[in-house]
Amino acid sequence: MKSSLPKLFCLAAVAATAAAIADDEVFEVQEIPYSGRVVTASFADFNGDGADDLMLVTLDGIPPAESRTIHVHYQSEGGVFPEEPSRSIAVPLRAAVYDIADVLAAPGEELVLLRPDAVSVISVATDQLEHWPVPPPTTVGPAEDERGFERYRMAFDEFGGAPWILVPQIGALTALVDGGETLATLDVGRRANYYIDSGGGLLSIESDMQLYFDSPKISVGDIDGDGLADILAATRHELRIFLRDTDGGIPAEPSYSLALGLINETDHTRGTGSVVTSARDIDADGRLDLMISHIEGTMVDTVTKTRIFMNREGRWNLDKPDDEFISEGSVTSDVLMDIDRDDALELIRIQFKFSVLEMVELLLTREIDAVISIHQLQDDGRFGEEPWSRKKIGTKISFETFRPRGFMPTAGLDLNADGLMDFIASANGKGIEVYLGGDEGPFSRRVALQKMPTAGIIQLDDFNNDALADFVLFDPQTFDPTIRIGRNLGQLPGVPGDSGAPVGMQQAL
Repeated sequence: MKSSLPKLFCLAAVAATAAAIADDEVFEVQEIPYSGRVVTASFADFNGDGADDLMLVTLDGIPPAESRTIHVHYQSEGGVFPEEPSRSIAVPLRAAVYDIADVLAAPGEELVLLRPDAVSVISVATDQLEHWPVPPPTTVGPAEDERGFERYRMAFDEFGGAPWILVPQIGALTALVDGGETLATLDVGRRANYYIDSGGGLLSIESDMQLYFDSPKISVGDIDGDGLADILAATRHELRIFLRDTDGGIPAEPSYSLALGLINETDHTRGTGSVVTSARDIDADGRLDLMISHIEGTMVDTVTKTRIFMNREGRWNLDKPDDEFISEGSVTSDVLMDIDRDDALELIRIQFKFSVLEMVELLLTREIDAVISIHQLQDDGRFGEEPWSRKKIGTKISFETFRPRGFMPTAGLDLNADGLMDFIASANGKGIEVYLGGDEGPFSRRVALQKMPTAGIIQLDDFNNDALADFVLFDPQTFDPTIRIGRNLGQLPGVPGDSGAPVGMQQAL
């Protein structure tokens, strides 16, 4: 599973650095100097040699004179990347986001770019370029991108055969297959709002009208239990379900819709409250289950309600949740993840307390506290009320950048090839901390720290195919940065052939 923790969990999960930890050499670090700003990084096999290459996107200048360039560094022997890019490609005009998938007959994987009226597919290896038109309404895409060029999932392999490209549009979702053929355009609904400056007074905004548009959250998986992948489009107000036909097609109109009815009158009128829907197969029965988190109120009167609905004969009964967690006075992020690799998901709850007292403490200490609790699925199909693991941790915040001092911690890959999910975190910007999964609890078995600057974003990937997770680290808020690529040396406890001697100190989370 190549998932990573959501940003809220990442922010909460920064582990406190223990004093006097040795500088453990867990990774061999390669440094590559870059010019401009590096805003995103991805690993993929672009030339078809079986090893993942490194893609970096740089921004130079300021809009409207800003230029965006895709740089690909082909991996060489020993997991080393050349300092100079193997290929550089200018981001096409008005491209909004990208994805990576094997959609052409050319070697390796291709770049899939979202544009206002088309999807562009670029082969890095051969320079092959295809434009796949998208029917109206036009896709959402900027003429000038002032925020970078981010990866957004559009390519889905769950349907069998060649990937489907699900193109987000204004109120619609177009499914492209087989070289750009339009299979269907789905009515997924839309949510948009606007703000018009009333004028007068001393406050003003850049434009007369500002538009806010939310694209529905798309989930793909078997809903009705027929073995075919279906599509779920979720907004804060409703769920729209699109069930595949027996011939594998997908309907343009929803097979059925479910109203959520969670936003109350107070939150509606003052523009507060949020709803987050996660569709995952919790109990490993092959069908998508639902977790719906609803945050009511503001920071001073926040209540978070999380309800779980198991799939019963191809549907969810939204009137009767199978599980429910209520957190008063806190903003809570809930994540489903298989930590111990037993095919059943765990529930990870990250709670932030918000009150006048907590805000004063944040200003004084420049640290935000969170409580992380992990709940295991029980035999009765419910998550245990008592957590498997529980920990209160703090994260130092930089008031200069308004972000954590180190990278956002993440999980989802194996650092020591023992089959368990591990955890990698920043020591508040001072190094890379490694926590290994184990039977005694998640991320609690051992810890190692390799000292280095760690501000920015980290991406994990086993780029040299040795079953050990590696990384690339970059800071999108720094001009002319140093890119750090870490190759796992296989020195952590638990690696096949390990004697059991610890790399660093032992510490429970």
